[in-house]
Amino acid sequence: MSDITGLGSALNSYYDVTSSNAKAAQTADKVSYKASGLAKDSSRSEIEDAVKSFESYFLEQIMKQEKETLSSFTGDDEDKDLYASQIEDMYMDKTIQSVSEDIVDKYAGNLTDDFADQIQRNLGVSEAQIKADRADI
Repeated sequence: MSDITGLGSALNSYYDVTSSNAKAAQTADKVSYKASGLAKDSSRSEIEDAVKSFESYFLEQIMKQEKETLSSFTGDDEDKDLYASQIEDMYMDKTIQSVSEDIVDKYAGNLTDDFADQIQRNLGVSEAQIKADRADI
């Protein structure tokens, strides 16, 4: 019987990893899509939106990794219900995503501006236009 229990635990772990990877890939695709749509004539707000998406995604991945690191110290709870575990993971992922976005909105200011300036330079926007765009915001 222990072989079957071990199989269930392995399947749950596989599902969790696969689900997490799929969600991360979907979010990365959204960030990539925003960045790939930028051009020399993109507005400063479009560029900053793309930068904030990247910053939020990056911070989200850091927070998720920290969560996993902390979870590794607590061990597996074999008595935990699979459905409850999946619901908990789903809400935790959404919470981490929301917190990441809030942190970027509240605290990333100068970093976001620096990234946006560099993207504009890479797109060939003049320094004078970059300064004018930054002053407008």
